[in-house]
Amino acid sequence: MMIKNEKGLTLVELLGVLAILSIVIMLISSAHLFGQKQYVNQTDEINHKKDVQLLMSQVTKDVRTAAGEDVSVGEYLKIGPHQYNKDGTTIYRDSQIVSSKIAQFDYDITNDYIDIKILSKPDKQGEQHDLDTRLYFRK
Repeated sequence: MMIKNEKGLTLVELLGVLAILSIVIMLISSAHLFGQKQYVNQTDEINHKKDVQLLMSQVTKDVRTAAGEDVSVGEYLKIGPHQYNKDGTTIYRDSQIVSSKIAQFDYDITNDYIDIKILSKPDKQGEQHDLDTRLYFRK
């Protein structure tokens, strides 16, 4: 008489487990890839916003420490001892790069104030970030 040993898996059971496992792995990996893509896009957006805010903060600080007669426009924006100029998408302050992601850096000066508008170049999702302000000169 032969004793049957029924321990183990059949090929059909093994293929079923592998199919279910591969579906679970695909779902987990697609969620992971989606998370990574979101992280990269949000990091890029934050970097563009941060560059605009950094430039505005620096210009604001310089304007507030300078008197109105110390601000002038020529080939570049001069605020006290500092010079701002734009070359492509890069903004320089005294020959040092402040930002390399700026599409527009506009300013309009009167005797009493300066209007500043800064616009970032588009991020990976095509969005542009901007800030504009009016700063009054010390008298």
